[in-house]
Amino acid sequence: MKTELNITLIARGCAITGDMVVDHGISSFGLLDGGIISTQGLLHIGEGGLVKGSAQGEHVRIDGRVDGDVHARGSLEINGQVSGDIFYCGTIRLGPRASLNGTLKRVC
Repeated sequence: MKTELNITLIARGCAITGDMVVDHGISSFGLLDGGIISTQGLLHIGEGGLVKGSAQGEHVRIDGRVDGDVHARGSLEINGQVSGDIFYCGTIRLGPRASLNGTLKRVC
């Protein structure tokens, strides 16, 4: 059985206005003025990436910045900045550059 890897890439210099919903992984290094939901896989906000809205995913890694709530159903890793409430169910890891402005709640 062949497994297909699907990842959407939002490159630096790209700006998207509106909400995004994907059924696979996504890696964003650009600007997203709206919410983002990844129903499965990795939701990655890369260094220099900015989300002005909520971010929700199975596995979430934030190396950039999110100005909104973050929801992680599985693992959560933060090395960047979050200004909003964080809701997680699995594991959480805060890196040395993590900056949080909001509440941290475990919900399962």
